[in-house]
Amino acid sequence: MLDGKKSFNQAGFTLLNPTKSVRSNLTGFTLIELLVVISIIGFLTVASVVVFNIVRMNARDAVRVGNVATVKRALAMYLNDSLTGYPASNGECLKASQGVGKELKDAQVLLEVPFDPLWAASTPSPSVAGDTDGFCYWYVASAIDAYELSYFLESNSKSGGAGSHTTTQ
Repeated sequence: MLDGKKSFNQAGFTLLNPTKSVRSNLTGFTLIELLVVISIIGFLTVASVVVFNIVRMNARDAVRVGNVATVKRALAMYLNDSLTGYPASNGECLKASQGVGKELKDAQVLLEVPFDPLWAASTPSPSVAGDTDGFCYWYVASAIDAYELSYFLESNSKSGGAGSHTTTQ
């Protein structure tokens, strides 16, 4: 029995608090909290994929610029060794199996003919200058002492602006 000094709680009785929610004893996340977290994760995933693709394009562009510099050095060495000038060509994609690429390789000024990172192992045929589907290094020798080497960049980067580029000698 209760004496006047003890409360209901001390006596073992509990009263329901009408201001307290029945759900407050449940643990877990609400649907809104889950949706917020999932949307943040989705946003971060999309952002990282976009950044990753940009980094990959810039890396391929850096490879292209390096490959063109390698071919230019090989052509300069070929000119120093040759009495006839640069290899003759009306326009072609550099390939190891034929044409100017084979000539540079046979002259031992190139160990391997570089190819564009997006260029398939099998050469697209026919290839044309500035072809963005082929992504090849296009070589034209207009005279025995001059050439044009064209290549394509995918993005605006330190290597240059997106689009077709031509270097000459």
